[in-house]
Amino acid sequence: MSLIAESLYFIIPFILVISIVIVIHELGHYWAGRYFNAAVESFSVGFGHSLFETKDKNNTRWRLNWLPLGGFVSFVNEGGIIENEGHPKEHAEALQNLEKSETPKGRAFTELSPGARIIVALAGPFANFITAIVVFALIAIFLGNPIQKISIAGIQEGSAAEEAGLQVDDIFLQVNGRDADQMSVILEEIKMSSNDVVDLKMLRAGEEVSIPVTPRRVTRVNEINIKERTGMIGVNLQRVIIDENKLNPIEAVGFGFTETFSTIGSSLDMMGKIITGKESLQQLSGPVGIASVTGNITKATMQQDDVSLGRRLYALTITFIQFIAFISVAIGFFNLLPLPILDGGLVVFNTYEALTGKELSEELLLKTKFATLLVLAALFVFITFGDFEEAGLLELFGGL
Repeated sequence: MSLIAESLYFIIPFILVISIVIVIHELGHYWAGRYFNAAVESFSVGFGHSLFETKDKNNTRWRLNWLPLGGFVSFVNEGGIIENEGHPKEHAEALQNLEKSETPKGRAFTELSPGARIIVALAGPFANFITAIVVFALIAIFLGNPIQKISIAGIQEGSAAEEAGLQVDDIFLQVNGRDADQMSVILEEIKMSSNDVVDLKMLRAGEEVSIPVTPRRVTRVNEINIKERTGMIGVNLQRVIIDENKLNPIEAVGFGFTETFSTIGSSLDMMGKIITGKESLQQLSGPVGIASVTGNITKATMQQDDVSLGRRLYALTITFIQFIAFISVAIGFFNLLPLPILDGGLVVFNTYEALTGKELSEELLLKTKFATLLVLAALFVFITFGDFEEAGLLELFGGL
């Protein structure tokens, strides 16, 4: 396979996933802003120069730009344009267009009350969480939430499982108090608990036994050819689907909420472990990591010669719909962090204004934003380096 053809496995899925998630995020800001009659200069899909654009009845420009990586919404401000996820050059261009054309209808963003601005800031992450809930719910309705019996098929010699006394044919009942009727529950609890005790409740020969086991941190290449640092206990698992468990719409919505907030909880847990030094920052993934995962999933699925093209495309579509849900939660969670250039930072600033009746000084805002940009830039470089290592790109470049 040519390098160009193989690179498409990574580029196209990444662009689709990121664009869908970020555009939904920005639509959340847009809808909330319009609810409060905020004037919107433009809503852009992608970055760079416009390939196509049109205006609506509120004189908002709807733009399709040439670089298809997300998008942004631009609200009219008293001094120009304020962005949520945008780019300075784009907003400078937008300001010039404002001077040449009719002003968008509505109020300047700064004329909104602090409470309204807080709601607009929160609407982006909220839209991401709603997306995840809907996706999880639809999957539960049409594909089900299968109830599984997961047992141990094999134990590696000298492993943590062997030391803990686990045995072949032991059946998982609970992991850290969570019902273990889903493979994902077992893997999540074990992978995220390296060097921490995991309490297992197992069914052995008809009797329940409680077994504590401490996963060991290992570096391995997983099923989709990504190098990962994770907790493992050294067992081979086998599962039998007992019931497809297709849910009705009400049950499915509840399942969607549960899955979404469980994912948020996992993110908080991971953040806590990173802050306390139990996990490395390299456990986090950036754009390169996301591209690597989507690309390897696409490649592994599409290269199954013994499966029809229709079934491969179907499996890939379902996988990416699920992936969009998880990335939506991640984007929403990240944007809620109380950092000046993120939605969480806007909430903090506007909460301060609502409580004190005073705005933070422009000098302080600029300094905090600049400091945050430096920290995030350094974090981006560090995480990207880890993503390159996990994707095997460092070895690739080292061999050139």
